[in-house]
Amino acid sequence: MLSISQQEVTPEILNLFDLNNPTMPRAFNVLEGIISGQILVDNLTQPSWAVVREGIYGTLYFGGQITSSVIPSIFGHFFQFGGIGVGCWLDNPLNKILPDSPDYDGFTLYFTERSSAETNLETLVSQLPSNYALVSRDEHLFKKSFDYDSTLASFDSIENVMQYTLGVSLVQDDYLVCEAATGAPTHGLMEVGVTTHENYRQKGLATIACAKLIETCEMQGYSTWWDCAKQNTPSVRLAKKLGYQNEKEYRYAWWEKR
Repeated sequence: MLSISQQEVTPEILNLFDLNNPTMPRAFNVLEGIISGQILVDNLTQPSWAVVREGIYGTLYFGGQITSSVIPSIFGHFFQFGGIGVGCWLDNPLNKILPDSPDYDGFTLYFTERSSAETNLETLVSQLPSNYALVSRDEHLFKKSFDYDSTLASFDSIENVMQYTLGVSLVQDDYLVCEAATGAPTHGLMEVGVTTHENYRQKGLATIACAKLIETCEMQGYSTWWDCAKQNTPSVRLAKKLGYQNEKEYRYAWWEKR
């Protein structure tokens, strides 16, 4: 096994990864050198498998032919960086060879289809109360972000965050109350997520911020996707309100650092 840098990633390594697997765009963000992470391959010149660990949240992404014999070594290697998460379709053979007794084992919903016919984003945005302002995120607003630390750690610099992501901030008297933001683009796709200050929840603000962000993404030619735990009912409800549909369920398991 070889630990390689993002600069050493080859087309042969990229071709091992299936974009149709759950949240795989995040793996490509690592492979393309946009966000932080670690990469392991069996052979640099003729790889038959590779594994990516997303640097901040610890999810592993598998590419190529992974066998049970290499799983202990792969987990042992990545545990040096922290905990490990794995997401895979329910019928994926990988489920049978993952380590036993994860510290968390649950289900997540992956939304990759959004119907513009079902949801009018402009109508949702127009519901903004008059005492709030909806503005594009800039460096000043990013420094107030609820996810500032983790986002900065992932992208390494504010300049990279501004270059690779889109964000919409909902403010009241210059106070950030809700923020919708994307991940980095890859293959024409951008992830959408949102955080609302706990004192401003259940007011429909997340819907408005996300609608404006998705509208911006689609105007720039990107398709968007949404991902949330199955039991996160408010997030599932919001996704569907925004027009996401035909969600796919997958298993997500987590192992604390051993």
